[in-house]
Amino acid sequence: MKILNKILNYLIVVALLFLVVKGIVNSQKSKVKNQQPKFNLNISLEDVNKYYEEADSISLEDVNFYYVFNDGNIIGAVMNTSPYSDEIYGYNSVTPLNIYLDSCDKIVEVEMCENRESRGFVNKVINSGFLDSWDGLTVEEAAKHHVDAVSGSTFSSTAMAQSLQTRMSLLSQQKARLYSWDWNLFIRQVCVLIVTVLATICFFMPKPKKFKNSEAWGLGDLVTLRRISLLLSIAILGFWTNSLLSLSLFCNWLTNGVSLAIQLPILIIAILSIILPLVTKKAFYCQYLCPFGAAQEFAGLIKSKDKSLKAKDKGLKAKDESQKSSSIKANIYMVFSVLRKVILLSLLIIFALGVGLDLSVVEPFPIFNYQSIGFGVAIFATVILILSIFIKKPWCNYLCPTGTLLESFRTLR
Repeated sequence: MKILNKILNYLIVVALLFLVVKGIVNSQKSKVKNQQPKFNLNISLEDVNKYYEEADSISLEDVNFYYVFNDGNIIGAVMNTSPYSDEIYGYNSVTPLNIYLDSCDKIVEVEMCENRESRGFVNKVINSGFLDSWDGLTVEEAAKHHVDAVSGSTFSSTAMAQSLQTRMSLLSQQKARLYSWDWNLFIRQVCVLIVTVLATICFFMPKPKKFKNSEAWGLGDLVTLRRISLLLSIAILGFWTNSLLSLSLFCNWLTNGVSLAIQLPILIIAILSIILPLVTKKAFYCQYLCPFGAAQEFAGLIKSKDKSLKAKDKGLKAKDESQKSSSIKANIYMVFSVLRKVILLSLLIIFALGVGLDLSVVEPFPIFNYQSIGFGVAIFATVILILSIFIKKPWCNYLCPTGTLLESFRTLR
């Protein structure tokens, strides 16, 4: 079993290296080719009539740019943000938009077109009315218009705003800076970094130190720096900013690169999650930062206190039973260790083959995007959290592809 584990681990690393090389080759090819849009605005007169009832014809004037006519007179225009925003990425991919203008160069409608971004994040942005905030603005006003990012879909909403501002700035040929300073995004990124620093401090502490006067706060022995860090991780990295590492995110980075303006804090988390385990042989992200891992750990506290009380009553007999149980658990863990790697390797192969699989739905992390989570993922995540009461972090220990990916770097050492 150990030999099989090693073989699978090396195969995972080989698959990752293949994806990295493939991404580099594809990026070099794209530089050689002329600037071609990743998304084509294939629009018909019927589509245009939804917003221009009197339109009787359309004409392609430029790349992804149409004029709309009525009786030979221009009454509007329709354009797509691609190719001008093809380097602006959300959480998983670029976020192309269709923009409709009237004859006065005011925005009539902004809509998402076909995209590869995670559906849950896109739906949350759309349902929030985020795109409607540009309606009625002129091209010049839209280029400078600032809207706060949508909580829980920070990457996607920020990418949409920057894509729209980029297109409008080019259309109006403004030479002013493209983006106004986004204080909301800045504050979120700072909070993510603060949680990361706190988790790093906990990582290097031999034992979590209890806060002074914790009894006065009524929090007792359960209050530790690490647990407070995990609570902040759930609240900030999970529900507020959705700054989670995932297999979907890593594969997107391998394909499209990293959008530093939006994803710098989570890139720092990823770097620490790879380097710290290599140096110390201790897991960092899974134990100290992962919001879903933290949620499982807190769920496990419900049962752990009850188990400790029963163990005291049973005495020595409990110790013997505990040793037998530990041996069984070790064998089960070894089997699932192989299964985890098989699952990860299979997903990497599927991704490398270009099969259109939405990797964001193979992990329960979208549960933090509660306003637009799919029913199946919600049930899946809920079942895991319930199991966490009886089994120690079942997703982390027995199935998680992202954890297995991070572990593969550590075990190589």
